[in-house]
Amino acid sequence: IWEEYMQECTQKDNNKKNSGIWQLFLRTMRTMGKRRFMYYGSILGMSITFAMFSVMEAFLMKIVVDIAQKGEWDRLISSVVIIVITGVIVLLGYRFACIRYNVEAKRIYGKLYEQVLSHEMKLPCEYYENHHSGEMLSKVSFDLGRMGDIFVSRFRRVVMPFIMVVVFLVPMFALSWQLTLCLVAVNTVLIGVTMVLTGPLKSLSKKMSESNSIMTKHITDLIQGIIQVRMFPAGRKTVDRYNEEADVYAVKSDKRNMFSSLLECANTGFDLICNLVFLALGILFVQKGYTTLGAIAAIYTMYGRFSRQFLQMGKYIPELIAYLTYAQNIFDFLDEETEDKSKKLNKSDILNHKDINEDVVINEINNFCGHNTILNNADYSVKISDLTFSYIKDENNAPIVVLDNYNERIKSGEFVAVTGASGSGKTTLSKLLMGFYKPDSGMIEVCGNNLDDISLAAGRSFFALVPQDAILFNMSIMDNIRMGRLDATEAEIIKAAKMANAHQFIIEFTDGYDTVVGEKGMSVSGGQRQRIAIARAILKNAPIMLMDEATSALDNESERAVNETLQNLKGRMTIIMIAHRTSTIQMADRVIGL
Repeated sequence: IWEEYMQECTQKDNNKKNSGIWQLFLRTMRTMGKRRFMYYGSILGMSITFAMFSVMEAFLMKIVVDIAQKGEWDRLISSVVIIVITGVIVLLGYRFACIRYNVEAKRIYGKLYEQVLSHEMKLPCEYYENHHSGEMLSKVSFDLGRMGDIFVSRFRRVVMPFIMVVVFLVPMFALSWQLTLCLVAVNTVLIGVTMVLTGPLKSLSKKMSESNSIMTKHITDLIQGIIQVRMFPAGRKTVDRYNEEADVYAVKSDKRNMFSSLLECANTGFDLICNLVFLALGILFVQKGYTTLGAIAAIYTMYGRFSRQFLQMGKYIPELIAYLTYAQNIFDFLDEETEDKSKKLNKSDILNHKDINEDVVINEINNFCGHNTILNNADYSVKISDLTFSYIKDENNAPIVVLDNYNERIKSGEFVAVTGASGSGKTTLSKLLMGFYKPDSGMIEVCGNNLDDISLAAGRSFFALVPQDAILFNMSIMDNIRMGRLDATEAEIIKAAKMANAHQFIIEFTDGYDTVVGEKGMSVSGGQRQRIAIARAILKNAPIMLMDEATSALDNESERAVNETLQNLKGRMTIIMIAHRTSTIQMADRVIGL
């Protein structure tokens, strides 16, 4: 373990690494915002009040020993009463600090989940195309949980011993500064040795996180492709890959646990050494007359906890550093570039309104949709001018051009079918229209508005999407359709379902519109799922419906039902449909070949 760690250290600049750890720690603490001061205050209160119990116990011991030596028994009762009253006050303060600490720690835990989920919703389309879904699940279920542990326990376990050591030092120095100074020196040396031995823990924690991410990817593939895994011999390879990575994770976990156990043994040995040093120095100082037996008894009462706090710092600081590895993984994720939402609506160009809020504009767009109303009196729903887009995918990072100076005009209310060979750019074009990709050059206008001049939210409000693999959520049919427009009434939802030819089969279910469709809508057929998705798109009331091969995976009967729905929608809105099937293409007013 130590050799692996030293090899890593030789490949990195240690000074830069240590500086990076400190900066990472500060960034982790800043995630709490202004409430971190309440969090720090609660830990401070817990530490001081908890240490005060030991201090009071020590002084009670000193009083008893001194009284026994001098025979001043009349002082005993008054001293005990004062200590008991003080103890009750300290206990109340400790409980209050504990409550505040738990509240603040759980609050930041929840805030972290919200922050990660919010960022996940803002990532560009390319991120999801280039990263496995299991990787993101690993961040939420593994890395984020351990980052949350920093606030719930790891940080407290480092800070509380430090504060308690400071609290113990005050009375210990007052009782015998010479003895206390010697004890501090011995403990400082021992904690330094412990810190040196704990370097490999951070390295092992990082490797465990990487292995867990790979395991999550494999288990996600297994769950999503369970039928293929069972039906094809090659599916067993996914199971084998998972098992291999699980073995790697187990080896790293065993190494980490073994190293932690060795550190525990070392700490126990250090504790024994410290106690022997204390006894030797205590006897010497009493013989020399530097302190009294009562003071030694009081210091010894505190020293057991004092020494334990030193050892805990030696144990928990490396663990905190190891857990910062998981925080780094989360920050790397949060640092991923998000979609550009800085563009604002060109207010003067939309409906000729002045000084209006963007949300109001989007609502007005939605209100006019579905009535063949042309925003800004535009003759075209979509105008594409000199559009160029390329991917960077080959070995030399050279661009692979998909669309080169492409031009197109789609009239309002027109039904166009977009066809072309695989890889010709059909789906890419749809993603460019919805703002998931940014073109290298050229311009896209939707309903008379340049997409570069409006926000992504505004641009996407012009479109209602029906993808090839329609995704339904594990909720009722009513709620799935309502996702098109959250403020829609039940009557509007039923109307949209009728327009999508979905109403009849929906009411045939036992629970009707309250039927829960299951994960990804697996409890309904492909054709039914697609018509529910179309109803959702209709309910959005957008001026343009964008359908990405919406009938390619359907049987003939389901395709006829969907095509009948499209016939009902012709003329009501602009329809752009990526299609291969002849029956669908024949319905279109015009065919665009790529």
